[in-house]
Amino acid sequence: MNRESILYVVLFTAFTAFVFVFLISWADVSTAERVAKNQELVTAQAFLNAVGRPEEDRDAALKAYEEFFGSATGDSAVRASLDGEEILITRFSGMGLWGTVTGVLATDASVQRIVGIDIISHSETPGLGGRIEQDWFKNQFRGERILPEGIVVRKGQGGADEDRDNGYVDGITGATGTSTSMAVMLNAEIANLRKEAGS
Repeated sequence: MNRESILYVVLFTAFTAFVFVFLISWADVSTAERVAKNQELVTAQAFLNAVGRPEEDRDAALKAYEEFFGSATGDSAVRASLDGEEILITRFSGMGLWGTVTGVLATDASVQRIVGIDIISHSETPGLGGRIEQDWFKNQFRGERILPEGIVVRKGQGGADEDRDNGYVDGITGATGTSTSMAVMLNAEIANLRKEAGS
């Protein structure tokens, strides 16, 4: 067959495309179970991190997750006991600047204070909005009082807000869009938790 002909180009392109699609499909199917298990671990670790019980070991993390939260697989809030205190913990999700941000929010039972937050996944810019997953940012929320209007993520002040009673946390300098999105997502989830708690 003439390699210069249109028929050859079409057949070669179709064959190459078929081979690559087949290989990608095979890789997707063959790794689906592993990906699901890894996602389960990431979710378990995020729930544990949010309540201040980090666990790196896979089996220990999954066991602790089951003990604390049972089968918290959906997006509805779960009531759990932490050091004898009842808490509410739920997954949240919403649009960041570049894509969906998914995380975990834990509050006390009366939704007056945040126990903690953690990020499961995001598509934010590394070094800017991606800093939402850094400890300095997440730790600002731990123990923060929730104002009647929710949490205020203010323009970055060059550090982390240390006052646990003012309802304010510092946003990320250079990532105003992501910081604003986090406030919207968290406050929407806080409103849902308040309805569930009847407060």
